[in-house]
Amino acid sequence: EVRAAQDMWADSILKISEAYKQKQDFVGIASEAAAELYAYGHSNVLFKPTKASVTQFRPMGSEAMSYFVGGRNVDEGGIAEDGGFAINGGRGWSGVMFDNHRIDITGPTAIAMGNYYFTDATDGSKSKVEYTFGYKRCADGKVRIFLHHSSVPYNPSPKASAPPATAKTITEAEVRAAQDLWGESIKKISKDYKRKKDFVATATQAAAELYAYGHEDVLFKPTKARDCQFRPDAAGAMSYFVGHKHSGRGSIREDKGFAINGGAGWSDVVFDNHKIDIKGSFAIAMGNYYFTDATTGEESMVEYTFGYTRCNDGKVRVFLHHSSIPYSKKKSS
Repeated sequence: EVRAAQDMWADSILKISEAYKQKQDFVGIASEAAAELYAYGHSNVLFKPTKASVTQFRPMGSEAMSYFVGGRNVDEGGIAEDGGFAINGGRGWSGVMFDNHRIDITGPTAIAMGNYYFTDATDGSKSKVEYTFGYKRCADGKVRIFLHHSSVPYNPSPKASAPPATAKTITEAEVRAAQDLWGESIKKISKDYKRKKDFVATATQAAAELYAYGHEDVLFKPTKARDCQFRPDAAGAMSYFVGHKHSGRGSIREDKGFAINGGAGWSDVVFDNHKIDIKGSFAIAMGNYYFTDATTGEESMVEYTFGYTRCNDGKVRVFLHHSSIPYSKKKSS
């Protein structure tokens, strides 16, 4: 019964992912699957998802749904940091496999511990995740999950004094490529918003590629942020880029959506580096970037300092982002 429940869990993830890809009712499919898989409404459920840093624990069914399909895709209880695990933030999954370390049966409950492996439907890469699942027989006789703890495998942090000897030096070409990707991502999010496509999903995917949230601490001071100047978590960053009206829990009211220019959109983004300073496994870039308003054609100059680091998966991402309006002397009265 435990193995059957695991097979159903894996098949459900793949089915939700495929339904999303085919533009079918993936939320409805996820809702049906959750009712069969999890004991919400039958007993207390202890759920600690893998990719949850702001809202770590999900005692309610609505919060679990937010995690699996994305905060923006649920009517109530949506959480801004949730990109939709079951749809892999829009990339999809092509394979899910359980590898049990042990299954321990204790009367009406069972505990399973091990690793499961997820295959990215876009690039074929595999991710290993650790799990502990608890199963119990509910009043209707069905076996459901009452405990789910999922985590990224431990990776010892390098000493602050020096990067690990195996760390590959970041190149200037990689920094420029990261800047190009940032600029293109802003334009794509803006264009998807204008065409009434799922621009939040586009932004979620872009953020995962661009910023080091979930890999290490991120220092982010956005341009147009006064009340909440610093954004140490992904939810705060997403709120800034897509706007608080389009974010779930963790959204910040002052945010109008920089990536969509408050609705006006951007038609171009150009980086002009003053200097790129390579420091082994990280790099700092300082300069101006220029944003062209898609509605008026007006160009705005903004100052930046970006810091880039190589994450454990080998990808270069932003760990530092300070953006500001150029200083302007006030005219004397």
